[in-house]
Amino acid sequence: MSSRRPLAETAIAAFDRLGFDTDREVTRRIILGTIVVAVAALTVVPLAFLLWTSVWSGYPGEFNAQLTLENFRAVYLDGFFPVGKLFGNSLIIAVGMTTTGLTLGLGAAWLFVRTNLPTKGEMELVLLSCQTIPGYVYAIMYVTAYGAENGILATVARDLFGVASLPVSIYNPWAISFIAGINVVPTFYLLTTPALQDMDPALEEVARVHGASIAETVRSVTFPLIKPAILAATLVIFLYGMGEYAVVSILGVHNGFDVYSTAILAAVKGRYPAAYGQSAALSCSLLVLMLVFVWYYRKVTSRKEDFMTLTGRQQSAGVWDLGRWRWPLAAGIWALLFVVWVLPIITIVVTSLHVDWQGQLELSRLTLAHYATALTDAGLRQAFLNSLLVAGGGATLGTVLVVGMAYYTERTKARFRKFVDFLSLTPLAVPGIIMGASLLFTFLWIGRLHPWIDWYGTLLIIIVGCVVVYIPVSSRIAVGNIVQIHSELEEAARVAGANWLQQMREIFLPLFRNTATVLWFFLAVHIIQLLSIPMMTYSSNTIVIPVELFQIYTYSTDITLVAAISTIFILLTVVFLVGLRLTGLRFYELDRR
Repeated sequence: MSSRRPLAETAIAAFDRLGFDTDREVTRRIILGTIVVAVAALTVVPLAFLLWTSVWSGYPGEFNAQLTLENFRAVYLDGFFPVGKLFGNSLIIAVGMTTTGLTLGLGAAWLFVRTNLPTKGEMELVLLSCQTIPGYVYAIMYVTAYGAENGILATVARDLFGVASLPVSIYNPWAISFIAGINVVPTFYLLTTPALQDMDPALEEVARVHGASIAETVRSVTFPLIKPAILAATLVIFLYGMGEYAVVSILGVHNGFDVYSTAILAAVKGRYPAAYGQSAALSCSLLVLMLVFVWYYRKVTSRKEDFMTLTGRQQSAGVWDLGRWRWPLAAGIWALLFVVWVLPIITIVVTSLHVDWQGQLELSRLTLAHYATALTDAGLRQAFLNSLLVAGGGATLGTVLVVGMAYYTERTKARFRKFVDFLSLTPLAVPGIIMGASLLFTFLWIGRLHPWIDWYGTLLIIIVGCVVVYIPVSSRIAVGNIVQIHSELEEAARVAGANWLQQMREIFLPLFRNTATVLWFFLAVHIIQLLSIPMMTYSSNTIVIPVELFQIYTYSTDITLVAAISTIFILLTVVFLVGLRLTGLRFYELDRR
């Protein structure tokens, strides 16, 4: 009876406080407890730093200051920020992004998963290939394709038809919100596809037998059954829309269109002295908004049994037959894809092949020099390697954390499960720029405690920051699909004598494999393009591709080199997706009939 026994008993007692009082398996408690503690630490520390900064009279890290409400008074009473205007502008962006994502993303998910739409595999490749394009590059794509000055469409309209200007400007608020929404359609698609994939089609079959049309069945059966996934996607996109920065920073600058994120960045980077306290106080209004949405989401999805459709009696049913509308619908979707995705991508490819961009194709000015630079430049190679390390490490760590966290909140009766689920959504309330600053100062102070946790200027701090930023959306993917796997499957294994690890290995994880693949892919492609966290935490040795691209565009205004690097990203994404298909991992089952 060495000291190991008291230490183990102390650890078990600590994890018991997390609520594992219905299962005495030590392994289960330690694994899930460790994951829960890690998620709580990653989400609470930046939030605590935000709240502390909002009521602190000095700079972050100045201990000789004091607590005060002056920051809140300056923001909400004295007009330090035009709060009403910022809220209205941010609301336009959020509503436009959510509406676009819901309409196109959910529509694509249903058509690809539940119908016999022709060429849907190729459509998905086009849709998902845009996932790796950073938002600011996406905005630049639209400038080169549809801009009033040097856009290809405007140039063609002027040269061929004598049209002085296009009827719709991409710089008005609703156009900006639509473009930002197009950028998140793949996100909405990935958030809802696993739920449609795992849904038992038996209830749809009943509706079809009783003569219901496709539209009636989708409205009354399909979408209600995947309500958790739809609500999760809507919640995530709306709150990200309230903090949108990338697209607005490129397109909104023409008309002085500011939102929360641009105002906060300007207050931190563009003012002297930097307004950290006022920016944190402004961010707190996003936290209040998040609380309302999380409360509503938890209320609607509190009865998990209403959405459990994947059981031991799972059937294999055919998809909806679109009949004579198959090819006309496919043609319409391809036309839409061409306008919103393919043409901007073609434009950025054409741009990358020019010495410089003047708004039109000139064969005499074509060159591959920018690709040569992108592939041979030592700085770009190192930035690309750093991006791969950050994306791979962050995606793996994030997948483990969110799957464990979602299992804890949806599969146990732990007393803190609702609080942990709430914590997983808190990063939505903190704009990426503020989150990056929070992590920077957090590790500056923590690093003084021991060299092992001195992560300042390393890739580890970037990995941690990226995981924190995407915990909300990735956890919604996990939670929205765990609730559909009925607990009776694990209960049957438990009755048969299987321990918890055997239940996970033989029952839960095989059923959850498709969602885990989506999770890893989603995290990898989003982390590799994230700008806000690396921008605030990078050092000269840890520059990643998004920071490199932003610096090239901002300081060198070399849009052609930016276009070449973005084109390489798109190509790598397509290769990665094809690789997943060849290994049998897909986002929906292509062989369904």
